[in-house]
Amino acid sequence: MFGEILGKKVRYEELFPHEIEEIIRDKPVIYLPFGTLEWHGLHLALGNDAIKAYEICLRVAEKSGGVVAPATYWAIGGMPHPWTTRFDEVLISDLFFAIFEQMEHVGFKVAIALTGHYGLEQMYALKRSACDFMYRSSMLVAPLPEYEVACEKGYRGDHAAKWETSILWSLRPELVDVSKLGVNLEEPLEGVMGEDPRVYASVEIGRDIVNHIVDRLSELTHRMLNKTSPLDKLKFIRALNIQADVLAGIMNMGSEGYAILGGREYETFIQHLWMGRYDEAIKEGEGLILKLKTPK
Repeated sequence: MFGEILGKKVRYEELFPHEIEEIIRDKPVIYLPFGTLEWHGLHLALGNDAIKAYEICLRVAEKSGGVVAPATYWAIGGMPHPWTTRFDEVLISDLFFAIFEQMEHVGFKVAIALTGHYGLEQMYALKRSACDFMYRSSMLVAPLPEYEVACEKGYRGDHAAKWETSILWSLRPELVDVSKLGVNLEEPLEGVMGEDPRVYASVEIGRDIVNHIVDRLSELTHRMLNKTSPLDKLKFIRALNIQADVLAGIMNMGSEGYAILGGREYETFIQHLWMGRYDEAIKEGEGLILKLKTPK
């Protein structure tokens, strides 16, 4: 049944020493779920982002092998609403780097760093920390929000709206209560950004997009572990650095920059990056950098 994790033991904290030794020998991949504690409307659990990332990672590990670390709930930024935690960017960047260091120390060769919290500051810090780490390390780190492998399905990220509600509904239905939103569709929803979940969200939509994300992350894991040469690694880091530069430029632009995030050029860049087409990603990314620098 969808939503159940059966068979393989993949949770880091539940493994015996001989079990993690066997896994690292066979599939030295660590999945690192990141999120936050943040208002997600009246209808979703406060830990939505980390729970979402963790549950997706469990399913990828069950499908493809590897180990899932406990979720990290401390993050940068967040909604200006009650019960939201926010941490300093330098502190969290250092935390990302330290986690990568420790995972390499344990013996992993690839880390999939999946953030379910995707404010620009969070994504920038995660991607930049991964680049800084990989320059000094042999371990590969793929840092991304889950939507970056699903934009071709129409999922570009939202906040407690159609997509996040559908995903959590399919993964952890006991943590979703859409009835808390009321039935008056004319009344605006507090802290919900995107399509109205009362109208557009469903378990079926969540199940479909999660299955797609799991398949894509499984492909990414295999490619990073088995088909990434030293030259590929250099190109990957370069493309990832370009993405971090694009995110920095968008943050500097303020609200105007968000149009670039939703644009076709950025979507094409993301698709090239996570399909391993690094030359194309670099070319597309450099075009985005030029666009950010060109005065209007």
